[in-house]
Amino acid sequence: MKIKPECAICIIRQVVDAVKEITNDEKEQFRLIKNTMEVIKEVYGENAVPAWMGTVVHRHLKKISNTEDPYKNLKEKANKIALKYLDKVRELCNDNNDLERLRKKVLATIAGNVIDFGAYSTDIDIEKLIEDTLNDKLKIDNSKELLEDLKNKNIKKVLYICDNAGEIIFDRILIEEILKYNKEVVAVVKGKPILNDATLEDAKIANIDKICRVITTGSDIIGIILEECSEEFLKEFRSADLIIAKGMGNYESLTEYENEIDKPIYYILKAKCKPVAENIGVNVGDNILLKR
Repeated sequence: MKIKPECAICIIRQVVDAVKEITNDEKEQFRLIKNTMEVIKEVYGENAVPAWMGTVVHRHLKKISNTEDPYKNLKEKANKIALKYLDKVRELCNDNNDLERLRKKVLATIAGNVIDFGAYSTDIDIEKLIEDTLNDKLKIDNSKELLEDLKNKNIKKVLYICDNAGEIIFDRILIEEILKYNKEVVAVVKGKPILNDATLEDAKIANIDKICRVITTGSDIIGIILEECSEEFLKEFRSADLIIAKGMGNYESLTEYENEIDKPIYYILKAKCKPVAENIGVNVGDNILLKR
């Protein structure tokens, strides 16, 4: 997926948010933002991929600020919020019907994405946001196809590409469901911190390493850039029979490789911006389980 003109607003907002996490010194904030905007000018253009453009920009910001993990505090807060609601979400996902239970657990992982807002603000009713998402519909609902694939004995290995901290706590709920179908699951997180994306530390907090193998991309890529991924990741990417990719960054980047991907890939996300929503053919705010 290529960027739209309005993607400039989002990337600049991300930079401002990150800078405010890095320092309270307003003079230093101006310096970091001004310096990073020069890099945005270099990589912004009609052929840019949003996640890949963001990778270049945020790597630069980490370098010039000498800050390895600008979102560390927000990620820790998001994980704590998610753990607080984990048992409640599990309870809401209970259903005797295989298809409905799977659908609810997909929505649970999308609900985890709203925890971002709670980490930024104390004025938001996180429990209501989570329950609203769980009670919402999937605008694109390929859960029937996913269930059929999980029941397919020829599909043995599932590569599960995670998105954010906080959200990864609820990813465990869906991974546990996938494991019921006797699949080997390999979960993927970032090799180094970037934005609020999940790393090995977050996977361990979620106890995902207790139920399946966890690997990293080997890098601090937003989304996936195959050319920068580790050999370990590439081996699992090639040998997987099915891929589940969480979040907009993975959608933005992996769609660039769809002609090369010879297996089912399911995108699970909330379309949080107009460019992504238009690319998929839905409205902003819609919940998506899309098979490609």
